[in-house]
Amino acid sequence: MIPGMASKSVILADTSILIGLQRGDPKIIPQFDKIADSIHISRISTCELIYGSRDKKEKNINKTFLSNFPIIEINEDISQYSYILLDKYGLKNRFGIADSLLAGTAIINDLAFWTGNTKHFRVIKELTFYKS
Repeated sequence: MIPGMASKSVILADTSILIGLQRGDPKIIPQFDKIADSIHISRISTCELIYGSRDKKEKNINKTFLSNFPIIEINEDISQYSYILLDKYGLKNRFGIADSLLAGTAIINDLAFWTGNTKHFRVIKELTFYKS
């Protein structure tokens, strides 16, 4: 894979994008409307949204919202590559396990990665970012 060039038209949206969609972020909504059919999410993002729910009502809203997206499950390849990313970049940059699993999901599946936090992920040279 060549960094910066995703070979597939599928885009992995991270949790920051999902939260932006829920909040009606004017920077995210118009772009999302153009590419909605290409968006997939990681099981990690579903876990983060459910974990971050403040109460049962919000959790049910999040579950309904998440049901609108194809979910990419974490498999052995993603898990192993996540470890490689943590070993290679984690100590110096202090990104966490969830972030390494998100990045690993995008890299292993050759997907463009859409995040509202490129600063956090930019150290990962193998990652291809979706540019809105």
